[in-house]
Amino acid sequence: MNKIDWDTGLNGYRKNSVVIDENTINYRAELTESDFEPNRSLNNILYDHTKDRGSRPIELLYSGGMDSQVVLNSLIKNNVPVEVMTMVVRVRGAIVNVADLYYAEKFCRENDIKQNFFYLDALEFYEGGRYLEYIEPYKIPDPHLASHFWLLEQCQSYPVIGGDWPWVQTHTNNQILSPYRLSHSCYERFLRDKKMDGIGDFIGYSFEAICYFVQKHIENKEFSDGKFFNTPFIKHKVYGTSEPRIKSYGWEECPLVLFDVKKYTPPSMKNIKYNHEIVWGEYLKSLLDSPVYRNSKFN
Repeated sequence: MNKIDWDTGLNGYRKNSVVIDENTINYRAELTESDFEPNRSLNNILYDHTKDRGSRPIELLYSGGMDSQVVLNSLIKNNVPVEVMTMVVRVRGAIVNVADLYYAEKFCRENDIKQNFFYLDALEFYEGGRYLEYIEPYKIPDPHLASHFWLLEQCQSYPVIGGDWPWVQTHTNNQILSPYRLSHSCYERFLRDKKMDGIGDFIGYSFEAICYFVQKHIENKEFSDGKFFNTPFIKHKVYGTSEPRIKSYGWEECPLVLFDVKKYTPPSMKNIKYNHEIVWGEYLKSLLDSPVYRNSKFN
């Protein structure tokens, strides 16, 4: 048995641990609480996330999706120097993430943001096995995440990933938080291993921020019945975006006839059972109006 612990977020408020057995991986995230001034604006909350960068400009990994766009919008409003890092994924010369690129280019052009493009040949990256060096050390079963790690490596200043908040299961008898996934919890481990400063979950980087988003999620729960399809509609309400749209699914959801990235799941992880758990304290229990303080189910 092997156990790994690491802290993420502002003041290390999120305590992560993973226990690795031969055929089972158990990941746990505990959200420790801290006091904060009530009713602050989202821009003020997110501005606090940028202070550890010093004077370095932020390099935001920007797909054109709603999460990274709300981060970019807050950086603009807070006058934080930022450039965006956008990945262009090609298969046999064809660009597969066209829809996301449309929104990314449009937003950067309209807001005069410098956009840097990085081109990934998916066939070469996956058929050649290069992707394994990014995800096997972290026991990540999702092969498309290797491309995110690759893009992080292209950064030279202070990389940031948009991230998310712990989703509220408003359709259950007791409102509870959905667990974080191990796969998306390893960005900052990767950055530290590469001796790079940065943030792997900007939206959820502070306890105050996740409380803000959990509260907004509950207020708009009529747009969230637990079905994945409704994700973009509640995010449109929570983020206050001006343009409702279909969710950015990421390049990994391109037509299978073009490229099926899921077939590259590392052989060593195909038979592993992954368990995920999230634990929270009294403040979030009160916010959720629920006696429950832990959850290990996604829906």
